Amino acid sequence: MSKMTCANLTWQTDNNGLSIPVSTDFADVYFCKENGLNESRYVFIEQNNLQNRLENLDDYQRFVIAEIGFGTGLNVLATWQLWQKITQKNPNKNSHLHIITTEKFPLTAKDLQQALAVWQELAPFSQQLLANYPPPLAGCHRLNFWQDRLTIDLWLGDACESLSQIIGHQKVDAWFLDGFAPACNSELWEKNLFSQIKRLSKATTTLSTFSVANIVKNNLKNQGFCLKKVKGFGKKREMLTAFFAKDDAQNQTTAKQTTHHLHQLKFQYNKKIPPFWTKIPFLQTQKTRTHTKQAKTQNFVLPNIHPTDSKVKNSKKPLKISIIGAGVAGLSCAYALAMRGHDITIFDKNAPICGASGNIRGVLAPKLTALHRLQYDLHTIGFLASCRFYPALQNQTNFEILETTGCLDLLVHNRINLNKDFDFPKEFASFYDANATKQHTNFALGQAIFTPKSGLIHTKNFAQAVLSLPNIRFIQAKLQSFQQKNQQIGLNFNNSDLNQNADHLILTTALATCDFLPQLKKFNHSRGQISWLPIDPKTAATLPNIPLKYGGYCAKFYDNHTKQNFVMLGASFVRDTLDTTAKLADLISNIKDLQNFIPDLANRAIFQQNLHNWQGRASIRCQTVDYLPLVGQVYHADFSTTSHLWTFCALGSKGYAYAPICSELIAGLICGEILPLSETMVKKLTPNRRALQQ
Repeated sequence: MSKMTCANLTWQTDNNGLSIPVSTDFADVYFCKENGLNESRYVFIEQNNLQNRLENLDDYQRFVIAEIGFGTGLNVLATWQLWQKITQKNPNKNSHLHIITTEKFPLTAKDLQQALAVWQELAPFSQQLLANYPPPLAGCHRLNFWQDRLTIDLWLGDACESLSQIIGHQKVDAWFLDGFAPACNSELWEKNLFSQIKRLSKATTTLSTFSVANIVKNNLKNQGFCLKKVKGFGKKREMLTAFFAKDDAQNQTTAKQTTHHLHQLKFQYNKKIPPFWTKIPFLQTQKTRTHTKQAKTQNFVLPNIHPTDSKVKNSKKPLKISIIGAGVAGLSCAYALAMRGHDITIFDKNAPICGASGNIRGVLAPKLTALHRLQYDLHTIGFLASCRFYPALQNQTNFEILETTGCLDLLVHNRINLNKDFDFPKEFASFYDANATKQHTNFALGQAIFTPKSGLIHTKNFAQAVLSLPNIRFIQAKLQSFQQKNQQIGLNFNNSDLNQNADHLILTTALATCDFLPQLKKFNHSRGQISWLPIDPKTAATLPNIPLKYGGYCAKFYDNHTKQNFVMLGASFVRDTLDTTAKLADLISNIKDLQNFIPDLANRAIFQQNLHNWQGRASIRCQTVDYLPLVGQVYHADFSTTSHLWTFCALGSKGYAYAPICSELIAGLICGEILPLSETMVKKLTPNRRALQQ
């Protein structure tokens, strides 16, 4: 995820007197001068027969459109408009439209707003798109619009590179090839692009494009598409439609090539690692017991299983899914699956968010790293997704969840050379010198980076918002054991009256996950305590208006429920203890951190006097040896990918940033969808990765 070069535009007037964008770099218009919206409908919607296909989707069926050339988003918005009309006729249906679109030179938000302003009938959709439009950082940006049963994956970056990172069970149903004409942008229409189009297509896939250039036709033919020229829009003589058709032998070859693509990077570095054998909680068959015995004496090769190789079948009815753990991981998984129409039950031995997720407030801010490393940084990817997720949940449920305040990061522990590495888009981060930080806070902080989308999470409201949804319920109970038999998982609780079966089970049990999955190395864990103090309005007015990060953090906030101002410090770090008693020593440690980095602030009386008035809360963070969470399917002892057991755990101190995007990943894996993260990242997160095995 690196900064993108935005499109350079000039503006021309079309035949109707409307202002349309023109690419300076490619000397080509983004849509025709006659009527760009009608052109979009004719070339892409009509020629792919979308209205008929979308109207006839089955319940829980997901239809995938992939586009080369997002541009102004006009094709996406026109399709969205059609889809909304269809869904309004069938509001109780759980079919879903998934649009994947790529763009190497994204428009700035300002230019996009101007470009779309001419299409007033699309205003309800363009306004939502603009409100969720990501900063120009490379990678996949998932935008969910649940009220319309629509998902948009906007991949910023080279189209071929983006397509090569797309994985999942599902294939594309219809392609929109809408990049600039080959005569203007020949680099786009290379052979590798069409190889990726083939990889992501299936026998019923259709395609349309305005271009009839030989390079387009020949590449499509070579990849197995059957072509047809039809009348072009307006004054254009012709355009191209196609469908993907292979005979059985060719299909088998394609399948093998696809499988090789998915497997080629998996476990290249650990081919002699003994496999893990799970006796509990899986149902142990005679075959499993035999393999277990052999595993003690033989050196097995860990099988070449890709994270998306699950043989779990897509469901055309609501799944019954049980989640163990009611922290931010479990609640986020529940939300992602509930919004897909499934029935969710969350179990926890304690009340919701009683663990590390339950602090009085959570600070949502990116962990800044050098720009060229952002695409490998799950925290940045997760932060950007979270900035869309929490406001959407807030609007959906009317619970106050995220207070967007911005945040100043003093870069105490960040390895960023501000002279060399700082080139972030301003929508993501801005550099403040010492004068600017003092002007914004009235304290001497030195230079810092301001992240405008950062803010404070109201954790209790988050939990209440998720649990308010009609197909999510919470039961306080302790899981004792579970086992899978055929396509069901049996759950046994401390109260036997609650014993039941589920279609899938997700463990979001933090440190306790290792108790259920003995093949995993024990997680590292540490104690963290936050401290907070009620303050009067006069004192609150003297403190910085935005949270400060300096290794620890300091933030003030107003609680609408208690009508009280607070100041909060966090969080201490004590290794290898499970003690969650609030301690004065941890408060002193938090104040000392503040003193070390912002002495001007720490010398205020509230941080020096009457420390007994402070309140505290300690909890246990856990994380893996490679500092990434576990997200995905846990394989059966015989390595069968028919396992219905999943896990999302070990979030460390980054739960509220990781949870939304990783929950989308879990939901996508369970439901057989195209995934919201790159193949590279999905492999890094699988619970079956080498670094985690005993």
